[in-house]
Amino acid sequence: MGGLTPQQEVLERSGRRCCLCFGLYGNLSCKRGQIAHLDHNHQNNTVDNLAFLCLEHHDEYDTCTSQSKGWTIKEAKLYRDMLYKEIEKLRDNAKKSTAPITHRYEIPLFGRIYSMSRMVLDAVDKNTSQKYYGIQAYPLIYGFHFTFDVTNPNQLDMRILRLYVDVIKFMDADIIGVWEGDSGGAMIVREFGCEIEPNVGRYNCHQISEGFDYIKLSAGEMETFRINVGVVKEGIYRLRLGMEYSTGGETRTIESDGDILEVGVFDPVFHEPSYNWDDRIIQASGST
Repeated sequence: MGGLTPQQEVLERSGRRCCLCFGLYGNLSCKRGQIAHLDHNHQNNTVDNLAFLCLEHHDEYDTCTSQSKGWTIKEAKLYRDMLYKEIEKLRDNAKKSTAPITHRYEIPLFGRIYSMSRMVLDAVDKNTSQKYYGIQAYPLIYGFHFTFDVTNPNQLDMRILRLYVDVIKFMDADIIGVWEGDSGGAMIVREFGCEIEPNVGRYNCHQISEGFDYIKLSAGEMETFRINVGVVKEGIYRLRLGMEYSTGGETRTIESDGDILEVGVFDPVFHEPSYNWDDRIIQASGST
């Protein structure tokens, strides 16, 4: 291919798909990997001697043991050539239509939403008397934040246009107490801000990270986001995360219905956190 080094040509033709993953399991997902020298001669950099392998299969391919027979160069080249043909076919199909191809379009996925709180609260809804125990708690004066992953399994590029937070319900609550809880975390990559009210509705996030205009994910890649949420009233907020994105010339939305958040916000002036778990158990038991 004109202007490309042999290594660049292998990356372009494979789309960073492992030929052994594809040949053995039909797996076409994008992988972290390396370019392998199929004859184990690192001086032989011809295109015919190179293939992209995931880290696990590259290690297996280069390992020789007396207990099992490793992959042969004939097998590797067969699966590599099969992969190249499949990638070419997918790209040709994508060029013929700007819309996603139905049989291979997959909805982008929200990964785990990570709690960043180190406190939990127990509370009672003032209106319904419903009791809530162990809700992730955040001080009112700081608001709260959380991180989450988005994975794009499509063959087409995806551009994230908008992130938003839906307040599904607000519970005006009498807070029984706030206790030290567990914490979680994630790598912070993209950072957004969002101000919400104690009212049902949709609140758009605004960009606060510097250095990028938009987020564009190629097939199989993943991005991690952080949303900082400001609030104006203590209580319990039931939230749903949403995303608007475009792929294949169409704009779509996806919402985290399977991962609804309940977040408790307390005023530290009136609810200084306690660290006595025995008190928490007694109060919670006495309220049931």
